[in-house]
Formats: sequence, C-alpha cells, structure tokens
Amino acid sequence: MLGSASLHISASYYSPLMAALGVNATKLWRIRLKLNREILLDQWSSEYTEDYKSCLNAKGLYDTMQFVLRLRPDLHALLEGVESGIAKSGDYDSDTIQAFSTYFHETIHWWQHSGSISGLILSLSYPSQTHINHSYLKRYLDIVGPVKPIKKYNELNSKEIDPEDDEFKTINVILNNFHDIEFFKFRVIVPESAKEISNDRLFESVGHSFHIAYSSFINLLSSCFDRELEFLPNAKDWGEGFEKLSDDKVEGYYHGSSIGVPPVGLKEIYEGQARFLQMQYLFFASGGKLTWGDFEELGMLNGVYYKAFAVFLELTETERPDSIDSPVVALFLLILDLAMNPGDGFPFDIMHFESFIESVDPGIRFLFLCRMVPLKHPELKGYIKDYSSSEYFEASELLSKATVCPSPIQIASLISRWAENEPSLIKLMEEEKKFEFGDENQPIRLIFSRFIRYQKDKLANPAYFCWTGVYSAGNKCSDESLRLFNEHEALFKDQSDGDIYPRLFADKDQKSVQSSFDKFYSWVATYNLCRQWIIDDGDFSYDFWWLTSKFSMDELETWASAHFKNAFGVQPQSFRVLDDA
Repeated sequence: MLGSASLHISASYYSPLMAALGVNATKLWRIRLKLNREILLDQWSSEYTEDYKSCLNAKGLYDTMQFVLRLRPDLHALLEGVESGIAKSGDYDSDTIQAFSTYFHETIHWWQHSGSISGLILSLSYPSQTHINHSYLKRYLDIVGPVKPIKKYNELNSKEIDPEDDEFKTINVILNNFHDIEFFKFRVIVPESAKEISNDRLFESVGHSFHIAYSSFINLLSSCFDRELEFLPNAKDWGEGFEKLSDDKVEGYYHGSSIGVPPVGLKEIYEGQARFLQMQYLFFASGGKLTWGDFEELGMLNGVYYKAFAVFLELTETERPDSIDSPVVALFLLILDLAMNPGDGFPFDIMHFESFIESVDPGIRFLFLCRMVPLKHPELKGYIKDYSSSEYFEASELLSKATVCPSPIQIASLISRWAENEPSLIKLMEEEKKFEFGDENQPIRLIFSRFIRYQKDKLANPAYFCWTGVYSAGNKCSDESLRLFNEHEALFKDQSDGDIYPRLFADKDQKSVQSSFDKFYSWVATYNLCRQWIIDDGDFSYDFWWLTSKFSMDELETWASAHFKNAFGVQPQSFRVLDDA
C-alpha cells in the first residue's frame, strides 16, 4: 500500500462456516437454541446520528466513504476459530453461528452498496464529488492558488453574484456540484434531514439535487465506458426538462418549493433488509424454532431495524404474521428490494421528468409499492410460499407495473446485455476476471465491475438475493447458494488488528488483488483530501489509521500527499489555510 509495503490477509474463515451451517444446522440449534444478546446486539453505539456517514450502520461497520466491512473485535475472535476446510456443523457452537449471522448481516450491507441501483449511486457519489470537479479545482488553483477551505474563501470574498467573473463561476460550480450531491445523499438516506438542508443557502430544490447527483453519476460512468453516450442514458439532454419544471413552478423542482418527507429512507430500508434477512437466516438455522418473541426479547426489532416493517404493515393493512417464515415477511423483503432499485435515470432514461423524484427516491418508492398491495394486488400477501425465482418474477413484475417503473429483472437484463455486447464493458469484465484494472479512474472501474457481476448473478438467481436467509441455512442451502455468497463477499474487510485487507479470491492472483487494493485506497485518500479542501476548516488531516496501523503519521502523510500532488500538481502542505478570524 504505502510505497513498496503491502498488507496481506490470511485465509478466509467465513465461507467454510456458512457451508457448515447448511449441512446440519437444525440438529445444532435443537441443542443450543439460546440467543446471545452480547453477540447479536450492537455494543458500539445504540443511537444513529444525522450524519449520513454513520447512519447506515450504528457500529460503523460499513462506511460509504471507506468502502470497508468491519466486525467488532469480539466477533473476529469467535470467527477466527473456524478453520478452512472444516464442514461439520457440530464443530461450531451457537455463539460462533450467531457471530457469523452478524457477518452475514454486514455482508447484506455490502451487497446493498455494491449491487443495488441506489447503493451504486451512493458508492460513486463520493468519487463523483472529486471527479466532476477535477477541472474546476485545477482552475481554482490557477486563479486563487492553493487556499483552503474553498467554502470559507467563498464566504470571505464573494460579496455579490457576478456570473461573468471567472473566479466566481469556478467556485460556484465547485461548491454547487459538491453540495448538490451532498444534499441528495442526505435526502435519500435520512429524509428528515431535509428540513435542515432546506435552510442552506446553497440548496436549490430536491429535484435539482436529484438531477445533479444522477447526471454526475452518468457523466462519471460515461467518461469511463461510454463517452459518446451510445448505451448509457443521455444525461446531457436532461437539463431542458428539469429547467422547464423549475420555470413552471412544479413542486419539488424550484427554489422554495415544499419538501415532501417520506417516513422511511435508505437508512431504514437498508437496516430493515439486513436485520430481517439475518433473522430469517437464524430462523431456518434453528429448524424454525425461533419466534418473534425470541428476537424481541433481545431488542432486535427496535428502532431503525423494525421501522420499515411497521410502516409496511400499516400501509398494506396487514397484521403481523405468526411466524417469520410467512408470505407477508417474504413480500416485505421483496418490496425492499424493489424500493432500493429504481430504474429511471439509470440504467433506463428518464421516462417522465415531473415524477422523477417519486420514481427514484427509495423512501417514496417504498410507500407507493406498499400501497399497491391493498389497492391492486392484495393476493400478494399470501403469494410467496416457496421463495422461488418464479414467485419473485411474478410478484416483482406486478408491483413494478402497478407503479409504472422498470422491474429489477428488466434492470438486470439490460445491464447484462450491456456487459455482453458493449466493447468497453466486455473489456471491463475481462479486467474484473483477472482483477487487474486500468489506472485511469480505477475505483470506478472496480466498483462498476462488481455491480455488473452482482446484477448478472441476480438475473440468474433473483430469489437468492431477495430471500438470502432462506437460501443460507436449512433445506434450501445448496452449493449454488454457497458459491453466490462466496463470490459476493465484501472486497475490503478489517481483521482483528483493525487494519483493512483485501479479500481472497480462489480464482484470482492475490498479487493482482493486492495491487488493486493499493491503487483503490490511493484514490480514496485523494477523495478524502479533496473533501477537506472544499469544506473542512483547518489544516489537512492525514489520519488514515482507519486503513492501517502499520505506518507512522509521517509515512501516511507522505503517501497521501504524493497521490494528491499527482492529481493536482501541488502538495497539500503548500496550501494557505484560512482561519476563523
């Protein structure tokens, strides 16, 4: 990672345990049925903040700006006892199985960010804030010089609007691009933060933030794979449509318009899916012995983990079923999957500008999908019994048509066709197979290749990715289930020492994986310094000890500074820092 040094991960211990659990879990759980509060509940933090960086997981186990899956040290200690190659469930006690269920829970969060449409856009929004502004940041250096933060420089020097002034135009573009994407993230993850956002002088409207976030996302992908916009949506043509909505004073699309706030956002959707799949996993691992009461007694159905399900029950006019193995729970998980996978704007073009917010906002989509059940398809409450792909296809198509949106199957089909027919993506997937990515925009190439891999597997196995808990324990656990789980484990994980390491691939050269890891986090360091440059007061911080503890602060500073200079031609240490005076 740093210079010639590299970090090496030991053999994975998670997948063999999953294989073991699928062999004879029922026998194990009949002997050891008691759930362990210390293992299954969050011991790091019981409260969510309004900060989107931590709101997706109170333990901080998946950070959207670090791209890493973490486990608590005590869970690492339990799982490190699993030796590669052992496949007898009797060799594992219930604490180890429950520790694995937490890893399973966090893997679902990785899938949400690497495999869903909403997660891909969020994952690339952090790089987008640097890439979309790169030429303007270099222009800023030419005009103003190395001065940080840009936001404070603007507050001190921009006393009036002057669209003809080159400095004003450059800074205006940088700050608006950055903050529009930031507003978008807050709005979809924590909708209740919209009231605070609306008071920010840089906030235009929800529709404008969505427009900029999506167009930046498309522009980032097109710069890597489709410069002529031959298969990606043509975001360059969207401006006129959104401008007309603003001119016509359509709610949500002009400055000062009202801001609708759904009762759930991606925070609740993601955590609801991860928790219910974890409980589904434990339920089937117990031979169907665990009850709502067992999970409630531990507090696993509190707050953010249960809110989406409570709203689902209310909107679908449904009583909570007696068992977790219920068609109602299966329908809830299906609706979560649809809610986090909007198709308008990507991969399909925008069909109707006026309803763009409703079409792509996961929280609003969740509400509409729930309401379609009693209004148009009440039969779906009892439809999903076998957790089959045919049931997934039929139910998802019905609900997608009811909300006039592309279905996840249509989305996955289109993306798979791109990967099979577009030369740039064929090349990308060849890179992914070897895990040797081109240096230019390497994180984008890596993240998008894994997204494509996920979508292709989802197209072939939609039921597995919707009801993963069913297919990870008990009778439905198969060799194909284990293959899919292994294939889509998180790329970057911590170990018990707290450092981050790349995962092992059975079919890839580990030197190539390590090299890709090193390049990836070199870019992440540059994204971090750019963020500091734009909005953070004080000197640059080089605190990358969340990544590795094996280097001194001076070494981390040298490493991060070198990559920043490579991108912008200037060392961070040469910046003049504006104080509060």
